[in-house]
Amino acid sequence: MVTKADLIEPVDVREPPGHATGKVGELWKPVEGTNKIVCTACARYCKIGEGQVGLCGVRGVHDGKLWLYVYGRVITGHVDPIEKKPVMHYRPGSKIFSVATTGCNWLCHPAGTPILLADGTTKPVETVGPGDRVWSYNVDAGFQILPNVVTHVGRRLDWIWRVRTGTRGGGILEATAEHPVLTRRGWTLVQNLAAGDEILKVWYQNTSSWRSGRAETIASADFTCGVCGETVTGLAAWNRHRGLCYTKDAEYSEAERLARSERMQSRNPMKNPEIARRALATSRARYLADPTHGWHRNLERLELWRHRHPSGGEERLYSVLDSMGISYEKEYRIELDHRLANSRKYYVADAALPEMKVDLEIDGFWHVKSEKVRESDRVRDATLEANGWRVVRIWSRDLFRHEAAVRDLIDEAIAPVLRKNKKMWLPIHSASRTDRLEAVFSFECLPNHNYVASGVVVHNCRYCQNFDISQRRKVEGIEVEPQDVVNMTLEQGCQGLAYTYNQPTIFMEFARDIGMAARKAGLMNIFVSNGYDTPEAVAEMPKFLDCITVDFKGSGETKFVQRYIGIPNADPIFDTIQRIRDTKATHIEITDLIVPQVGDDLEAAKKLSKFVYDELGPDTPIHFLRFHPDYKMNEFPWTPVETLEKHCDVATAAGLKYVYIGNVGGHKLEHTYCPGCGAIAIRRYQFDITGWYLDKHNKCKKCGTQLPIVGGLEKTFKQDRYYSVLHHR
Repeated sequence: MVTKADLIEPVDVREPPGHATGKVGELWKPVEGTNKIVCTACARYCKIGEGQVGLCGVRGVHDGKLWLYVYGRVITGHVDPIEKKPVMHYRPGSKIFSVATTGCNWLCHPAGTPILLADGTTKPVETVGPGDRVWSYNVDAGFQILPNVVTHVGRRLDWIWRVRTGTRGGGILEATAEHPVLTRRGWTLVQNLAAGDEILKVWYQNTSSWRSGRAETIASADFTCGVCGETVTGLAAWNRHRGLCYTKDAEYSEAERLARSERMQSRNPMKNPEIARRALATSRARYLADPTHGWHRNLERLELWRHRHPSGGEERLYSVLDSMGISYEKEYRIELDHRLANSRKYYVADAALPEMKVDLEIDGFWHVKSEKVRESDRVRDATLEANGWRVVRIWSRDLFRHEAAVRDLIDEAIAPVLRKNKKMWLPIHSASRTDRLEAVFSFECLPNHNYVASGVVVHNCRYCQNFDISQRRKVEGIEVEPQDVVNMTLEQGCQGLAYTYNQPTIFMEFARDIGMAARKAGLMNIFVSNGYDTPEAVAEMPKFLDCITVDFKGSGETKFVQRYIGIPNADPIFDTIQRIRDTKATHIEITDLIVPQVGDDLEAAKKLSKFVYDELGPDTPIHFLRFHPDYKMNEFPWTPVETLEKHCDVATAAGLKYVYIGNVGGHKLEHTYCPGCGAIAIRRYQFDITGWYLDKHNKCKKCGTQLPIVGGLEKTFKQDRYYSVLHHR
């Protein structure tokens, strides 16, 4: 079990790059009486020895100095609406250039842990590398076996937990405390497994020994008929019995025939699939013979509509397929022979290989963020699978960041290997931390982010929307000078920069240098921060920072942050906010991610709201964000909207005037309301501003109340404000 000492005194948990790189940092000082230094970039205050690296993985010691490895390295660049940060009261409608470096934490296994590969063999986790294909499942669509491709690997030090499975505890899985394992109640962290839980054990079936023994087993197996109850031996005998028993007395009586006739006469014959098929065949024959047939015009219009506005991801996919020399169809209409509940009559594939029955789908923002879209995708995939199609879903970002891995996925799709397996739910015997602190190994794979370790289905990572950036274990990104980043921002027509995706203070020196150059160019600077900062880091902010949104999780409740963030308490976050307030140089907004079941305590929300009211004032915006289990903490569901509304009620009762709900498109609390008359002052839908009812002084046009909005509505609010610029693979 992790103690308070473990949380307060970080140990060396990262594999150092082996040499100094980047630039010597400034936020550090020697530790008296030791040969270590303490990093003061964040409130973890890592004590780091020579050749070691801090918890973030991007600040390490060489020759007695602390180096910021990622100085001059940007891993991603993306144009965002300022409302996405979320920032509602600072220059609304702005285009923001969002940048980040690598750095964060990861989840791992000890050396020797066997990983099941896509070909049915196993490989020790420490030897798994980029390009390897691992055995994975489409957990949401009938556990179809879909190989994943490894994109990058990592190594660090951590405590080992041992999970024993089976009634006698004979099965063993070893992993770090926060590694998610698939249980009957969903993805559950290793440290939260308990006796009575059941996890999914997997055996690979399609081995030579299994195939040789299967024929003999089938010949002697007993089959019991569900109709008559008779038991027969052998598959051949069973097939004969089933053919007779299941069709016995299948003739219709005269009364049944009459009833069927009446039903047919009272309904449109075209609702009969066979009649509709024949009618369609007649029309098709006329279409093929008559060039003036109306279908020609309809198809021309349909083709024009389909290809008029392909997404950026689709265009990239088509380019990849072309370069691979693969023949495919764009926007291919898949007709269904069998429909499932709630399925459509047909589906259109982004790209299809019709002869192989492979559907390649590019998933964008809503496929990940919207539960409604995700449910529709699940029905779609299950329906196509029932019709003999294989669906390969590719996240649009992966096309740009991991093209080589996507090519491997496509190779796998066009030359699939027959894979069979046997699965069984096994009870948990025990789960406990050992006394071993040793090297552990991890890897990221796509597109499904799960794999089989020690025969157990596990997940790559915990809840992190930006896992692909924050969890890379090496210094990556394009080489840039601060002015280069400023130039990119200006080229995109943006009004400012946001330092986001990972905690910006871990690369504070680089962010400050970019920010000071940005200010000289007339650009604003925004931090999206967890607030777990130090006085030394806050002292750098007035030099360049205009706006910050401090992102709480679970309202900063102590038990939540100890268990799910790994810090003893949120006190440093509250202290950071007060220090930033005292500089009087930075606009502050508060964000609170509400995690159902474990991070939705209303008393904690009440405490946070009171702090915001007392320390920042009633005009400070607070955003309650809906949790969505994308990539970590998958054991929890989406936050109920009612829960978010209760949190908003608590904040309003505390006296806060501007309370928002995030990640719930179309909710009434996306809008800004005038505190004077209650009318909508700024109407929004997601990140878009759809109505502006303030005058040039930001006063309500209806009653004249002054609203605390910094700056007027930017002209860019009507432009495309959501697209990628820089992708580093």
